[in-house]
Amino acid sequence: MKTIAAVWLALCAATATAQVPGYGHFAETEHLRFAWNDGAISEEGLAAMKRNGENYYATINDMLGDAPDHKILILIEGPAQRPDGSWAYPRVDSWGRVHLYQFGPSYHDYMGAYAHELVHAMRIQRKPHKDWFFEEGLAEFIALRADEPLRGFPWYGFPVAIAAGQWLAGGEDIPLATLRNKHKATNQTCKAQSYTLRSAFFDYLGKTYGDDAVLNMAKQDKAGAVEDYEKFFGKDFDTLSAEWRKGLLASFAAIEDADAQAARYRNETPIQYMPVCDGSGVARR
Repeated sequence: MKTIAAVWLALCAATATAQVPGYGHFAETEHLRFAWNDGAISEEGLAAMKRNGENYYATINDMLGDAPDHKILILIEGPAQRPDGSWAYPRVDSWGRVHLYQFGPSYHDYMGAYAHELVHAMRIQRKPHKDWFFEEGLAEFIALRADEPLRGFPWYGFPVAIAAGQWLAGGEDIPLATLRNKHKATNQTCKAQSYTLRSAFFDYLGKTYGDDAVLNMAKQDKAGAVEDYEKFFGKDFDTLSAEWRKGLLASFAAIEDADAQAARYRNETPIQYMPVCDGSGVARR
């Protein structure tokens, strides 16, 4: 008798390989499948999405080894801003399909969360056991290593010390414990801060304690359990959070034009369109 997980994966595979209602164009690479409608992407942009996607896939698979046995479907959705003025954000749906949106006039504007969302899609079989604070941090930890120029969300070409440090320096950070314990309430509501701070924390863990420590934690059946931080990094979650915060503030302060870079990051990248919260995780824009 098939397990529930096996049935789930079979359904995901069938969905990923079928024609997708509502989309008129399709293309494939070795590990990925793409669907889009007229005007959503140029031939040049599609070629870049194929090339980048396979490069990201290879890096993620090398690091995690969690690749599904079917091609991952990438839905190229068009502009992120809806007709009513609201915004759609990249995501992986319950079938493991990656939805990507364009936040600007160039096909490059699809790429911001591409690697991040591929990590989620490649770990779809772990869905029943996920700690989402860890899964989101892991996705960005790997995306930083798959997309080395930091072009993607939430960095947009700025150093980690600027993109994450400016929230702390301006007194706008949300404690990591709040982001972990209230993930569902803060993840999208506080998107500009939650992704940046969390991903900076996991990048710090990798650079301080070794990437293998993070990846070994990811292999646990219930990856992200709070007690596992001490098991894999030798210190409890609160101590790691405090050390990360102190180091990030120092790194930001050491950058001569940090305030000017921070202003450009806030006002000239897609971060300007994302929700910001106060320190307790309550939305203020």
